Amino acid sequence: MPDKLKRTIIGAVIAVALAAAVSYGLISQQTADKIEAEANQTLQTDPGTAAPTPQQPAPRNPAPQDPSAQGPAPAPAPQGAPTARP
Repeated sequence: MPDKLKRTIIGAVIAVALAAAVSYGLISQQTADKIEAEANQTLQTDPGTAAPTPQQPAPRNPAPQDPSAQGPAPAPAPQGAPTARP
């Protein structure tokens, strides 16, 4: 597979994963933008010059949860916006 195609696929996978993380409220949009910019910069450099970074395992939930028992997740509040209190 050509190197440019590999980089494009990796970039697309990173973008989709970041979009999902933002939509579930796991990270902020600013964090996703920063990670994506760093990933794009790394992918654009010569593959021989970039040092490999160790991949951290995803955190595991202590106990499995039943998704049907939960309601829809609330949308994250914009940065700096006051949160509504019941």
